[in-house]
Amino acid sequence: MKIYFSKVPASDVDNFGDEGLFGPNESGDFFYNQVEFGTNPGGTDEVAISDGCERYMPISIESIPDLIVVLEECYNTKTRMDNLNKVTAIVESDTDAYVDENHVHYNRESVQEAIDSVGH
Repeated sequence: MKIYFSKVPASDVDNFGDEGLFGPNESGDFFYNQVEFGTNPGGTDEVAISDGCERYMPISIESIPDLIVVLEECYNTKTRMDNLNKVTAIVESDTDAYVDENHVHYNRESVQEAIDSVGH
């Protein structure tokens, strides 16, 4: 069994072709990565994660829960970093805000401009 993930934008397929990509699926979508289970050299004792550059990494089934924890930690850390960058951009910008009924209200346009300046 092969499960594809990391869908490729159609514009990338149009501009660069589909060489090294997985798929297409029944909708015509291509993917950058796949997980193979059962049909890989490790059979049902492991999964194999691979990409279109022919890189391959086997992971034992017993290690999957630990891998999930690690990947979630990386994802959550990156999300917090991105949010911190956005807050920093807002603080360092000329964003307008005012106090009303004990709450600070921000000018949405100026906040969005500050966030856009971070590039996310």
